Amino acid sequence: MNSDCTVLVTSCDAYRDVEGPFLTLFRRYWPDCPFELVVNGETGAADGFDRAVLSGKGKTWSQMLAEALDEVSTPYVLMLMNDYYLESLVDTALFLRRLGEAKASDALNYRLCPDPPRAVKNTAYAVSCKAGIWNRDFLRDLAARTKSAWEFERYGSFMFDMSDPRPILVTERLEFPFLDVVHKGYWEPFGVELLRREGIAVDFAKRTLPPLGVRIRETVKNRIFRLSPELVTRVQNVFNWGKK
Repeated sequence: MNSDCTVLVTSCDAYRDVEGPFLTLFRRYWPDCPFELVVNGETGAADGFDRAVLSGKGKTWSQMLAEALDEVSTPYVLMLMNDYYLESLVDTALFLRRLGEAKASDALNYRLCPDPPRAVKNTAYAVSCKAGIWNRDFLRDLAARTKSAWEFERYGSFMFDMSDPRPILVTERLEFPFLDVVHKGYWEPFGVELLRREGIAVDFAKRTLPPLGVRIRETVKNRIFRLSPELVTRVQNVFNWGKK
């Protein structure tokens, strides 16, 4: 195993149903992954993963993440959610080049997709759960100061020490070919299309496609957010309103 980086997949019992397809597609589209694949969750087993760090019931997403990071010895971590499904081959040589750049610049985070397309500390979504290479200690510190993945992004984006010269970096294009296939507990239509294209059965017993009311609400919220992500996020942080 590469001693510089670990692939850490965050999970929870409510999302255990999505792990089977995640693993199938991960092994299919990153067959030469040189890193240990670790799952972090509540209960269960490490089936298909190299190792599991299980925190038990009753802990927040951030608490579980912090505990998992305490069990990781590599200086960098590629953090993924278990509903980030690979849809094409990962370019391992390119990934290793980005990891080398992260090391050379002592980056706090190197996001492998331009969402958002800039890397400016203490601005909205400067911290993102999107696929990226993290300085393990910095990621551990953010996890210790937040609760949910949503708070990790929303509040964590404004927790940078501006005297710290270490950068955050973002690629100009999507370099880790994943789709975020579950949103607000529902399958995304493109996620269902991906699974069917790959010959993987879709489990609708645990979650379904979003009903019309949810689709309309999310469309309206997204349009409002896109008008001014910075303003919306800062207002949310002040009043602790809503979700992304």
